[in-house]
Amino acid sequence: MVILPIHNPEPEESIYAKLGLKDLPFPMVAISDPYNADPRRNGAIYAEAPVQAHIQKFEDLLIKPNDFRNRARLAYLWSRGDQESGRGMGKTALLRYFRHRINQDWGRTEFGGRFSAVVIYVSFQNQVDRRYMEQLALSALVDICKCGVLDASRAVLRLKQLTEQQVREIVTNADGSQDPSNLLRDEILQSNGVEPSSIDSAVTARLHNCGVQLQSAEALSRGQFENYLRSFRRDGSLVPLFVPRDTKILDYSRKFLFDDIVLYLKEAGFQGGYLFVDDIENLVDKMARRYVLEFAKDFALGAFRPAFAAGNHDFFSCVLTTHQQSASKLAAAWGESGLAGIARLDPGDPNSVELPLPSANEAREIIIAHLDYYRVNPADNGTANPFTEDGMQALLKNSQHPRILLGTAARVVSKAAQAGVASLDAAFVNSAKDDTGPVTQDFTEGIAGAV
Repeated sequence: MVILPIHNPEPEESIYAKLGLKDLPFPMVAISDPYNADPRRNGAIYAEAPVQAHIQKFEDLLIKPNDFRNRARLAYLWSRGDQESGRGMGKTALLRYFRHRINQDWGRTEFGGRFSAVVIYVSFQNQVDRRYMEQLALSALVDICKCGVLDASRAVLRLKQLTEQQVREIVTNADGSQDPSNLLRDEILQSNGVEPSSIDSAVTARLHNCGVQLQSAEALSRGQFENYLRSFRRDGSLVPLFVPRDTKILDYSRKFLFDDIVLYLKEAGFQGGYLFVDDIENLVDKMARRYVLEFAKDFALGAFRPAFAAGNHDFFSCVLTTHQQSASKLAAAWGESGLAGIARLDPGDPNSVELPLPSANEAREIIIAHLDYYRVNPADNGTANPFTEDGMQALLKNSQHPRILLGTAARVVSKAAQAGVASLDAAFVNSAKDDTGPVTQDFTEGIAGAV
């Protein structure tokens, strides 16, 4: 006997409604994911006020809309403390904030419509213990396949093979609206007298002529680059990044990233990009000493030297998140590889942005940003509700570290909803804080500072 699951359950009023909230505003899962639909995990919630000065420095170093060509090529995002205490300070949140700002329209807004740029985000959820630069490159390729930049570029390259009249007919819907994604729909091209295979062949030739490897050019022009990457693995997967005895893709990952993808994006009109390398400690902390210099030289070679298109065209600005423990391990190799000449691996270097522990007022802004995102009544935005003032003070006491603060807030609000409490005063907050409960406090920094 087959029992069917309920397909469309009746919506129930949230248990958080009594608190004036649509849902729990704070993350309960200690794994951040930029592709997750949950705004508490994907970076959609961000409190700008607590880090405004650091946003400004980041912009002055790396964005430079009026002087993009002369932006910093290498920069560091620091948090004070070691591998453990330095986590959860908001480095990941800041990177994802800029990633969203630029990638939402490929820099059209950010750079005043003058040119396009892209952010490529690299993160290591687990410790890396071999093929360091190759795994970094593959992680970047995985993000490229997910973020939409390949389709956007393919649409532009198809457009360049069409007449203005053909473009108008293809992107214009029956209701008169404009939809550039029609350029990727073969049936719409065919209905307008355009043969997609001919367009793809022309794009392939164009890419190959500018230096893209032929097989990469064919895969890119046909919208099959992700499948092409998968074909290098016997398991047909891209993650985990390293699988013993199935490493052929790692032999090619640097060439794909720093040559083929850079040339492809250049041909599609991108003036440059940003390579954000997060969780650098997971890349280097288990690295044997003999591999540290090798990694530094490989990183310099791929991103900055003329051995690859990325260096020839000064395409990438690289931003690494780090803390003092990881930096001390890399420092000597940074000097020997020449990277220190681009930007010293030092919190005091002009190309460094350091995130301090938030003040009490800044920690309050982080909490309110999360509450505002889940308000039932927008009139409450900016207030401490459902916390009373003494309740908010109790929440902030001894817990201004963003990771711990958000974990504590999740526990307190969850317990209030379960108990049917409508107002969170100091007595309730202190009681809920003292009860360890089931909620983890091990929040990653992708969730911190404001997710």
